[in-house]
Amino acid sequence: MFSILLGFLDAPTLDYLSDFCKKCGPISVSCASTKEEWFALFEQHEFDCFFFGFDDDIINVRSVIYNLRSNEHHQHTPIILFSTKIEYLITAFVHWRSCECFLLPFDNEKKEALNSLLHYYEGMYEKMHFTSQKFCQINTPKGIYNLPYSDILYVESTMKKSIIHLKKDAIHVPYPLYQVRRMIPDKNFVQTHRSFIVNLDNISYVDKSKEPWGIFFFESDKEAFVSRSHKKTLPPFFQGPDDENES
Repeated sequence: MFSILLGFLDAPTLDYLSDFCKKCGPISVSCASTKEEWFALFEQHEFDCFFFGFDDDIINVRSVIYNLRSNEHHQHTPIILFSTKIEYLITAFVHWRSCECFLLPFDNEKKEALNSLLHYYEGMYEKMHFTSQKFCQINTPKGIYNLPYSDILYVESTMKKSIIHLKKDAIHVPYPLYQVRRMIPDKNFVQTHRSFIVNLDNISYVDKSKEPWGIFFFESDKEAFVSRSHKKTLPPFFQGPDDENES
């Protein structure tokens, strides 16, 4: 079951978020009231997502996040920050960029955004752990590759050929990007840039602080890109309100 660890939050927010998560689907929620309790839970269990309060104890939260991102297992684990101070969230975004940020208090739009995000994370967990393998077949002069869709992060165009980036490998194929797209008919693969086709199922986070946007993936330090003209191909919860209103 998809599991979340909540910590460094005041008691009312901790209770509210715990109840909110449990209503979003089959999600296991663990709550830590103190720093010591957080570390005890972290050592004892595996977690797929972390919620942090970012109002008062920000020095400890910063230290914990730096340690998480230094841990190979949690380099791309989703982290969501909650704060009543927008300047704190802006600072966090500049430092890490791999965190989703929510400004408190909640309104209906923020509740809907968090609900969509949790459904996405939980759905990705289900696909990664329980979905039967689906393969695409790439036939090249050197051999035939049967590649699980779940193992493909993105496809990159280079010099009228393509590189298929896998979680732990990369395959060079003598075909332009549009031909590789025909070989991967799965609807979760979308073109995000003239040089990139991305597997939506493996996206960990989108870095919107630069142009073009950067796309990062679970279990990998590789990066793909989103051009301005292709932003609409991403799921709505990876787009902010300003992005959705762009013409």
